[in-house]
Amino acid sequence: MEAHTRTRTPSRTPLTPAAVGGPVVLAVGLVLTLSAWDDAVPDPARHQIFLSLWFLGAALLAARLFLDGLPSAPYLPRSAVTFAIGLVGSASVATMPWSDLGSVFWYQLWFSVPLLTGLAYAAFRPSSGPSAPGA
Repeated sequence: MEAHTRTRTPSRTPLTPAAVGGPVVLAVGLVLTLSAWDDAVPDPARHQIFLSLWFLGAALLAARLFLDGLPSAPYLPRSAVTFAIGLVGSASVATMPWSDLGSVFWYQLWFSVPLLTGLAYAAFRPSSGPSAPGA
């Protein structure tokens, strides 16, 4: 009988799609924010406030994805993601130039709806994190 020998290989933490998707979301959010920063809009200050808060929401989504994708990483609570939903939704409504909608309405719609959809999915999908209420 032959004895089976095992060769040890260094254990690696597997990268999941979420761990890769987090940095991608952050990079895309940064590119979109910087490319739209100096656009010609009726109220540049409101526009930049919207983009700043929108990017904060994108960064929270990226953090949630990245941390969910790493098996030994800390958990970003659901309350942080629902905060981001409120932040992006409020920023969209509060910074909208209601008297002159025009193109501002469309870019805020195209920026906000996909981000809000991703945040809602991240907040309300079953996850492997703590099962405490509000987590």
